[in-house]
Amino acid sequence: MTDYRLEQVADYLCTIELALAKYETKEDGETYNKFFGDIGSFKRNWLKQARSKRI
Repeated sequence: MTDYRLEQVADYLCTIELALAKYETKEDGETYNKFFGDIGSFKRNWLKQARSKRI
């Protein structure tokens, strides 16, 4: 069960970093905007939270 949770955390962090890369290159689609919001709210809410938990 521990390995499964570690895989989920790794997947979450990779997804956040991929979303940041897509926002920065303006390749974000409507799905990203619906889920994360615009770039400002993404950085304030999702990215800030994920980066504070990095090892």
